Amino acid sequence: MFSRKQAAAGPPARPKAKAGAAGLSLIGAEVTIGGDVTSEGALHLDGRIDGHVRCASLCQSQSGVITGDIIAEEARIGGLVEGTVAARSVVIEASGRVAGDVAYDTITIAAGAQVEGRLARRAALAGGAADLLIATARNDGEPAASTLFSGQPTQVAAD
Repeated sequence: MFSRKQAAAGPPARPKAKAGAAGLSLIGAEVTIGGDVTSEGALHLDGRIDGHVRCASLCQSQSGVITGDIIAEEARIGGLVEGTVAARSVVIEASGRVAGDVAYDTITIAAGAQVEGRLARRAALAGGAADLLIATARNDGEPAASTLFSGQPTQVAAD
């Protein structure tokens, strides 16, 4: 009856991304992702990612868990990370726990945060031969709040 042809059957076309600033992606507390996550924008994590994360800005809540490496411009860690963190700006909140190395340009570690790994500036790692600061937690029976680190820092030369 009408002279226009019907469109070909198939899935609807994906809308094109808008030009300009990247948006915010939210991963809720009920979500578990098994695999790597990449975003050009900000990522807020309340759930779990079993894989590597690469994004412009990461904000991880207390309930967030990442079992993989993180590469970001800014990373705010409030939950558990089991892997390395490499970011221009790193903030580890009091509830944050990192089991892995942290490479940064600027870092803030709140009282109560836990880091089990090496801390190094990204520029030092890029140079290849820089000293790394190893922070060793005390385990001498004293309450954890009294002191975070033992005596003198230990410096280890990179091979």
